Amino acid sequence: MSEEIRDELARLTLELCAIPSETCHEDEIASWIHHRCVQAAGAQAVHRIGNSVICEPYGREERPGEPVIALVGHVDTVKCAEGQPLEIRDGKVFGCGSSDMKSGLAVMLALLDRWRELGRARPVWIFYEGEEGPAEGNGLGPVLESGVLPPIDFAFILEPTDQGVQPGCMGLIHATVTVRGTRAHSARPWQGDNALYRAIPVLERLRGFERRAVKFGDLCFYEVIVATAAVTRNSRNVVPDAVELNVNFRFAPGNTAQNAEAELRALVGDLAEVEVTDSAPAGDVHADHPLLADWCRAEKLKVMPKQAWTDVARFTASGIPAVNFGPGETAQAHQAGEWASIDSLEHCYGALRRWFDR
Repeated sequence: MSEEIRDELARLTLELCAIPSETCHEDEIASWIHHRCVQAAGAQAVHRIGNSVICEPYGREERPGEPVIALVGHVDTVKCAEGQPLEIRDGKVFGCGSSDMKSGLAVMLALLDRWRELGRARPVWIFYEGEEGPAEGNGLGPVLESGVLPPIDFAFILEPTDQGVQPGCMGLIHATVTVRGTRAHSARPWQGDNALYRAIPVLERLRGFERRAVKFGDLCFYEVIVATAAVTRNSRNVVPDAVELNVNFRFAPGNTAQNAEAELRALVGDLAEVEVTDSAPAGDVHADHPLLADWCRAEKLKVMPKQAWTDVARFTASGIPAVNFGPGETAQAHQAGEWASIDSLEHCYGALRRWFDR
């Protein structure tokens, strides 16, 4: 790969990181990407749905019989850390969202600039809003339901994958687990029943749930249940009559949110109340898909499980095979001082170019 491409990808990632795009504030970056898409493929090829942008350079009558391949990335980031550097240094691009996933957007845009050179299939570019926020604000759902897209045969989600391919993804539920007690003045605690203390047996049960391996061929996913927050709503001088725990259950492909909820309720038993507040399905595993398997072998790509949730799940729930494959380092996602290596940008861009050329 030429130094020119490496420099282009690094500069493009830095430029994307410089555009504020925290979840719910994606208008500026969506407009910037919309303009880039129009420049690359013409206004007739571009659709905007809220702050999501779709670009389909080929007309529906062109390349008949070729598979339609979606290149997919979310445009938003989490809130940036204080003091986040914005620079190219030591073979890395530093910036908020550089790994998750402005570097993926940079690869998508570099490929879009060369769409006439892509020798295989009919690519479609999907840039969507709201991935890092609550599920109801995710912009991919409205895009998939819009009727704008052609039937898609396969999708690459350009989340960071450490220069490997990550088929499938974990599903999740968030639940509020409420432990009840009896309110009292903190000077006379014997007149109440402290919900904080009553929560200890619940927390012990949650702590005792060890990670559980679920295998798909050579891939091993780990199901976990973890308490992530504890809240009381009383004054400081009041014995609390309720404690609310946020509990997160990550379940493997093949499992369902309904099964996960039933298991959590059985684990908690009669010690607390359980209310599911959010859920998302697991993503199906398509490691052996014919549009993927030979390419993985030719590129010598390591195939790894995705021990997290991504929008692979939305695609596979819609009957569209999809995998995670993108630049960036998974351990850098959401970190203070986040960075993406230029090597990973080059690797991802080159592998996808060769996929289209195969």
